Amino acid sequence: MRTEASLPLSLTSKVDMRSPGEEFMKISKEKHLNNAGKLSVGVIIAMAAVAVVALIFIAGGGFSKTVHKTFDSPKKYFSYVEKQAILGKKDSSVLSRVNDASEFYTNTDRYLKEEITLTVGEKGESYLRLLKETGVDLSWLTSAGIAYTVNSKDNNLEVKSTITLNEKEIISPEVILDSQKKAIYAKIPELAKDYAKYDLEEYGEKFDEFLEMAEKMKAAYPDSKDMKKLLTKYVKLVLDNVENVERTRGAVLECEEVSQKCTLLTVTLKEEDFLKILKAVCSEAVKDENLKKIYMDFGQAAGQDEDDVEKSYDEMIEELEKMSDVEELHLRMEKLVIELYVDGDGKIVGRVYNFVDEDGDKTSVKLATATKGSKAGFELSVKNDETTAKMAGTGKLSGGKVTGDYALKVNGEKILTLSVEKFDLSAFEKGNLKGHFTCQFEGDEGLGLLPRTLQRYTSTFSALSPGFDLICDITDKKHEIDLGVLTNEEELFRIKLKGSIKSGTKVKIPGKAVDVTDQSDLKDFLEGMNWDKVLDALESADVPKSYREMLNRFQ
Repeated sequence: MRTEASLPLSLTSKVDMRSPGEEFMKISKEKHLNNAGKLSVGVIIAMAAVAVVALIFIAGGGFSKTVHKTFDSPKKYFSYVEKQAILGKKDSSVLSRVNDASEFYTNTDRYLKEEITLTVGEKGESYLRLLKETGVDLSWLTSAGIAYTVNSKDNNLEVKSTITLNEKEIISPEVILDSQKKAIYAKIPELAKDYAKYDLEEYGEKFDEFLEMAEKMKAAYPDSKDMKKLLTKYVKLVLDNVENVERTRGAVLECEEVSQKCTLLTVTLKEEDFLKILKAVCSEAVKDENLKKIYMDFGQAAGQDEDDVEKSYDEMIEELEKMSDVEELHLRMEKLVIELYVDGDGKIVGRVYNFVDEDGDKTSVKLATATKGSKAGFELSVKNDETTAKMAGTGKLSGGKVTGDYALKVNGEKILTLSVEKFDLSAFEKGNLKGHFTCQFEGDEGLGLLPRTLQRYTSTFSALSPGFDLICDITDKKHEIDLGVLTNEEELFRIKLKGSIKSGTKVKIPGKAVDVTDQSDLKDFLEGMNWDKVLDALESADVPKSYREMLNRFQ
């Protein structure tokens, strides 16, 4: 039993412990029941709130997206979804490219590896046999390739390569740049065992200036954080100055045979709206110290005097100030109407841009993907009063990848078909490309859209019935591209590219070399070359004797 010391003060002040135990128990029971009742209501409310929030997240939108969708004004919701599309993810296509650019320009120490191979197809072989009758014999050629590495570290550079014919290695040249000693080393192991050294000392001053400028340009380029900050600032500035936005809930986005319910945001921009955005951007740019720093750093890194860069910047600011005070733009366009179709997760799945000129003529550009279950419809189209060009079709979604068939039609006539297999949508959103694409031209109606200088060849183009077969896996660190060129669905040739990029490694500078800047040493070096290995390699690659004899003249 609880003692008096352990009871609440309110109970001890009202209960005489010397009174009968029943009275104490009665009062205690009433108090505990009251407290329990209050506690139960609070717990129930809290549990209900947690359950609602959990259901919202489980539904897929997330609490923040649902709040924006439900409570934002049309203007604010438009700004929100566009910011999410451009700036919402670190691996979004825009920010990913910004990061890649900053990495490329601010870090020049890298190791690039690339393999390029051309293989002649059956149809290509038949054309080469026909070419032989004209006096040019290339019927022996089945493949050719080059593999090379480019290694850059501490301003030194090393390039190694291997050239192949019919899968046989012919030569493997090497070139090394020593920036400290200002020298270039070159070697073809199949011809000579020693490196040839070309001294750049006579270009020493200019060489140092070049290296110094390269270092300054590298240092001047803003890093990814600064670029993102700048991009974010002006994207928000533009979006926040868009006023005329209407929202339609339950709108239907249609792409071929697939329709999807969305929220439609309709944005109307007239000349006064573009003028407002322009003034806002120019007014901000005039006082933007970060923008000034980037401009000044780049100008000085490029070798300009600081005073000249400052003067150039002031002139640019004067122009921006004039633009911030301008009253007319003369766009020759009455208005631009933008239609954004937004799905339940706040993601833009369809964009339509309607350009209306001064005469009231409209040109519409549509890019959209509608999904329903595992079906996905796609449309990319351009329409005006005279011409309609549309690439559209349907596919099946599985594991974030789409497989389907699409057709390009001009004024209703099919120009080409595109078959897509396992096109990775999540990779594409990050700015990467992965999938299998087969394209076949089928008509000549759309060839009238080509420049007039090319239209004279349209009959030949149609007779060849060209097509492409492309398999690719492209990211920022590596890539594999396999492209086949077809004619009448038969393969002419195929090009394969495979490469990767990583951090550079230390470049090994040769300790011994022949200084070919000396004419006597150069003469001895050239006369000492042995072409036997190269000629033997060409023979093993089935290169005709007539071509090999041409090389014999160098011996």
